[in-house]
Amino acid sequence: MRYLTLLLLLALGFGAQAQDSDLTLQWDPVRNTVSGRVDIVGTVNIPDLQWYFVEAAPFDSGDGEIIWTPISSLEFAPVVAGKLGAWNTTLLADGFYRIRLHAVNAAQESHYYALGPLLINNNNSDLVNLEPALPLAASADASRAPAVIENRLPMPVGGHIKYFDERSQAALETAGMTWVKKQVKYGESDGRDLIEAAHAQGYKVLLGAKGDKNHLIEDFDQYIADFADYVAFLARNGADAIEVWNEPNIDREWPAGRVSGANYTKMLKAAYEAIKAANPDTLVISGAPAPTGFFAGCAWAGCDDDVYMAQMANAGAANYADCIGVHYNEGILPPWAQGGDPRDPYPTRYLILMLERVAWPFRNADIPMCMTEFGYLSPEGYGPLPAGFTWAGGTSVAEQAAWLAEAVEIMSNFEQMPVELAIVWNIDFDTYDADPQAGYAIIRADGSCPACETIAALQR
Repeated sequence: MRYLTLLLLLALGFGAQAQDSDLTLQWDPVRNTVSGRVDIVGTVNIPDLQWYFVEAAPFDSGDGEIIWTPISSLEFAPVVAGKLGAWNTTLLADGFYRIRLHAVNAAQESHYYALGPLLINNNNSDLVNLEPALPLAASADASRAPAVIENRLPMPVGGHIKYFDERSQAALETAGMTWVKKQVKYGESDGRDLIEAAHAQGYKVLLGAKGDKNHLIEDFDQYIADFADYVAFLARNGADAIEVWNEPNIDREWPAGRVSGANYTKMLKAAYEAIKAANPDTLVISGAPAPTGFFAGCAWAGCDDDVYMAQMANAGAANYADCIGVHYNEGILPPWAQGGDPRDPYPTRYLILMLERVAWPFRNADIPMCMTEFGYLSPEGYGPLPAGFTWAGGTSVAEQAAWLAEAVEIMSNFEQMPVELAIVWNIDFDTYDADPQAGYAIIRADGSCPACETIAALQR
């Protein structure tokens, strides 16, 4: 029982050691046995703090490799003698663990403060005689982990959500979707809440990770390294898939004058290597370009998506991704149409031509595509569309519902380049202004979800 009353400060020998006043964990020795959700209290106030989190590993006094798993969210502001995070101990099997406060400064130097052993006991396990030197599994308790939802659609389908609440979950379940997607931004979110909540319901999670283009232009190489660390953290947190950046072919998302598929592939390579080192099972998806022909090739402010993807392919992007990301969101005709759009005959207007547009530059690479955003805009129930979106004024909710289901069938049978995943844009967004996101939502203004039914009808 001596292990239950003794706290050991562990000098782990990894990275720099901060002064005690800069980096500490405050722990009451009475709480050496923990269960449920535990607040973690301490100080993290190292010079030039970039971020910090708390991680845990099985307590093993031997010489084996220590596998650390994040147990708190990524945070960015200093804390002095306050709450650093909350530890949900039910996500780990009962047994002995050590925890470690991990802080990173602007020079990308890691600082650590660790303590242990701590005994997790959520199931009234008989662990009195268990020596903490024994290796213990740092994985979720299989007896409490929900089964992953079985996919019965022609291919894996998910939805981009704003809220993971009862309404969005009901739509996902009705439609037979098995994935959820949400966008997260470096410096603002680590996706942990969604990962835990979605996994608890059996869904897989795709995080669309993006950063700040202004910081990217300040120090391109350093920011790429920092961003790679960020997406690695998302992978360690349990993200099933990560899309690396969003629409990097336009200056809305990427610095003007630096837009090129080759530049983006530098980021993709760093992110891929970091993600796979953190969690080999996390699917890496290249950032889907914005479908456009506006630039007539490439210009200072951006590149057409076909030119951009050719640049990516030439730079070896297929070697640094598990899937090529694609967006399609400007259709006003059924997805099987390949002509007849009253705007113009540009290929991005048509789903099949858009798929072929992606397949061509990667025709010699053994890699699938992932449709990380596909949707149809309808103003029905909301009123006139704003300038820039009036092209969708004639699309009804019934057409939206029918076309989304037909698009899933087409993608599931596309032979030139397999489509491994399709994410509907979107499930439950409720903003209808200059960017009419709610018009794309399959949960409509009256609360109905016709597309849920049409997609569900594809189940086998």
